[in-house]
Amino acid sequence: MSRRLRVNVLLFSAILSGFSVESEGSMAQPPKMRELCQKAQNLEKKNQRLRSEIDTINQKEKVSSPSIRNIYEIITRCFVILFDIQRFSNLLVLSQVDNKNDFVRCSIVIKNFAAYFKSVSAKLEKNGRETLKLKKSKQEKILELKTETAEYEKLLEQIEDNAEECAKMREENIIQNDVVCHLATKSESLEELDAELEAENAVGVLKNTQIATELTLAYPVVGKAITEFGDKGENNEMIYCISFETNANAVVTSPAKGVVVFSGQFLNYGNILIISNGEYRVFLYGVDVLFSSTGDMVEIGDYIGKMKGEDGHVVKMELKKSGEPLNPRHWIQKTMEGK
Repeated sequence: MSRRLRVNVLLFSAILSGFSVESEGSMAQPPKMRELCQKAQNLEKKNQRLRSEIDTINQKEKVSSPSIRNIYEIITRCFVILFDIQRFSNLLVLSQVDNKNDFVRCSIVIKNFAAYFKSVSAKLEKNGRETLKLKKSKQEKILELKTETAEYEKLLEQIEDNAEECAKMREENIIQNDVVCHLATKSESLEELDAELEAENAVGVLKNTQIATELTLAYPVVGKAITEFGDKGENNEMIYCISFETNANAVVTSPAKGVVVFSGQFLNYGNILIISNGEYRVFLYGVDVLFSSTGDMVEIGDYIGKMKGEDGHVVKMELKKSGEPLNPRHWIQKTMEGK
């Protein structure tokens, strides 16, 4: 029996069994969950900004510290020169030289150095005030970051509690899991899995008819894009995704509205989550812990997973239509412009 025939038999048998793809377990998450995730990601942005500001202050402190040391060196040299001038003038007085020009020159030099010493002292005082101001500002931001981090951790606990409740309410959809698990087991590459999902109409079986085919995208995590669609990789190969560098314990939310048609580990890709709205499929790679399961309906901003407790995580987002990679940035820009 061919692979396609086996899948069709699975689909036909599942449909005859009376299972509904619009079961209660396929419903989108409650608005409360999206609200918690939004609050958590807003705090992630705030904490990221605070860390950046603290780093900036540290850099300013590093720049100002050497200048203060240089000023101290200049002042020390001034004292040495002034001492020499004083000694020279004493010698002149003791020698009782009739020519007073030497005294005049000595007086001018002393006057100039006095003015220079005054300006250097003012600069030193200014730098000292600036340094104290930087230290005070840094202490305030460190305290604020500590407070916001504690609030963020409380939000993560609430999200975990709500995720457990959602998981208990969610029923496993046997049709979806059987079909997709079969395709995943038989597919030998991600391209083959994507082709099978489309060719076998599994996406159509999993798709809820209320989902619009128009696509809008959002960032799945709080962070900066470190690679873009069309960039060149290490071996000069074309990059077909956007990579986001995010923080430790980051919340991962759905970047699109649709149905999760695959969730789990696949070959050597690690964790993969595929969201389909029937026409487009969004691929997410690198999520440490996946929450959404195959068959779940998701809205933009729904909780779909999280990162573990280390910095420097990278989440990749890829977009395909009919097996062809597309630049997600166009749809992200469209979404952002529409807000």
